[in-house]
Amino acid sequence: MNKFCRFILNDKEIEFTLSPGRSVLDLLRKDFGLYGTKEGCREGECGACTVILGRIPHVAYRPMPSCLMSVGQLNNTHLVTIEGLQGERPNRLQQAFIDQGATQCGFCTPGFIVSLTGYLLGGRTVTLQDAVDALDGNLCRCTGYGSIRRAVAATIEPLLGKEPSLRQLIELDLIPAYFADIPQRLENLRANKSLSNSPDLTFEPFDGNRLLIAGGTDLYVQQADALNQSEPWFLIPESEPIRVKKGMIEIPATATMEQLRQDPHLIDQFPGWRDKLRVIASHILRNRATLGGNLVNASPIADCAVLLLALDAQIQLVSSKGARRKFPLRQFFLGYKALDLNRDERVESLLLTKRDDAWLWNYAKVSKRQRLDIASCNSAAIFKVHNGAFASVGLALGGVAPIPFTAHRTMAWIKNKPVSMETFLGAMNVLQKEISPIDDVRGSADYKRQLACALMADHYLHCFSNVCSYDDFVKAGVL
Repeated sequence: MNKFCRFILNDKEIEFTLSPGRSVLDLLRKDFGLYGTKEGCREGECGACTVILGRIPHVAYRPMPSCLMSVGQLNNTHLVTIEGLQGERPNRLQQAFIDQGATQCGFCTPGFIVSLTGYLLGGRTVTLQDAVDALDGNLCRCTGYGSIRRAVAATIEPLLGKEPSLRQLIELDLIPAYFADIPQRLENLRANKSLSNSPDLTFEPFDGNRLLIAGGTDLYVQQADALNQSEPWFLIPESEPIRVKKGMIEIPATATMEQLRQDPHLIDQFPGWRDKLRVIASHILRNRATLGGNLVNASPIADCAVLLLALDAQIQLVSSKGARRKFPLRQFFLGYKALDLNRDERVESLLLTKRDDAWLWNYAKVSKRQRLDIASCNSAAIFKVHNGAFASVGLALGGVAPIPFTAHRTMAWIKNKPVSMETFLGAMNVLQKEISPIDDVRGSADYKRQLACALMADHYLHCFSNVCSYDDFVKAGVL
């Protein structure tokens, strides 16, 4: 059944009925003839279809791939394509691309322009490294990227160290003047009570017999054609904040991976948090993919699952009738692609204990590409040391068992032992007896066993560099 929707597309207010499961990419190209949003991989990897989505409150803008977005989630939003950034002449960023020779065939160029503009609209302090990282989901086969980096550096120079406002971006000729009126226009849309059948169902009960979509970053890769004709229910990514409550860090299932990466509570709790989580997908995918989706996909190598297992997270489920269940996340994974999740339940939140004392932690993954690829193996660890011995340990790995794996026996063996090379190597031997990898497209079982030891060594080298060195593990035959 089609549903009524109202949103702002660039500078134009749009009202129409739609099939809510249809992709935004198809809507833009086939219905509105906005061909600057390119159709490339349709898997969120090339960045050619990148758009910017702004949502109230405070009009938080995020660049994301339109091929993995449902039109049913557009209600009361501002959707920006490359055409919405175009004036009578090239703007500051577009001119920098011209001046630096940062475009050749031009197919990928709109995605680069939109991704960087979305980053600048994100309301965060601008740095050159973050600006370059914001383009890690955009691929170019022509330029070699050096000219693109130079164009980025030239563009953002007056914004370095600042959190630019809409007005500043307009004055610098980076976005058109109409952006200044968007916050009020979106408030007016939201205040319109006639949209009673809006497909934005973030806070409404759901029907367990219908598909539930949040980020859709896996679903639209696997089931795009079926989704185009579907009537799903929706959760809106990044619609709720991460908060501290009764000594717990409460992370909603709708939290995106980039929201998780940027959260100040977690950054304060775990030094190096932002940098370590940079290897999880690309910027545009992290703006779309949700924590809940990453968990219910039930992949044995799910990045967030491995991380949260090591941190001893609890999971809270809610049923369509409002009944809640809370239990350790490690009990959620029953077997390969099997979860303790009833048909009428969904993941509501994840809970982490807020630690007041110092803990050491690390996250690492091995994949063919540093950021975009699914891991062959990944691992997270957290350690508490007291009087030179391990007082507490959390260790989880992906790719070594049918489920995201908590290494209970290895953790128990390490506890209370001294922080030493002897303990490190002994723990690796225990781990080898505990894991059960298999041969698959990402590597043989023997290869994954070697990776498990290498990831353990990475944890030790990161957390205990005063006790061990790379050469120590090489001499021991681990690396």
